[in-house]
Amino acid sequence: MELADLYARCLGVYYAPVDEDYGLVPYEAFLSQKPVITATDAGGPLDIVRDRETGLVVEPTVEDLARACTWLREHEDEARTFGRAGRDIAQAVTWDACIERLLATVTE
Repeated sequence: MELADLYARCLGVYYAPVDEDYGLVPYEAFLSQKPVITATDAGGPLDIVRDRETGLVVEPTVEDLARACTWLREHEDEARTFGRAGRDIAQAVTWDACIERLLATVTE
């Protein structure tokens, strides 16, 4: 419950692992309709965190991260739009969709 409350109250979510696979954090943020700030060297999250579409992608420096956080605070309407776009991506990630894709490759 505490995690859901934190997602509900935040403006955006920072997630910038170095060369990571997807991880769940971007999906959790997106399902909470929050944009994700990540770095250009994050790896897998870059497949779903698209700059100025579902979040912000910045160089992995303190200065760029600070600018991204400030930008979200100063552009709250756009931040909400990014979060809603992310939600659309995250809602498509279901076990049913996964099984459909797996079965489609078997029946082809």
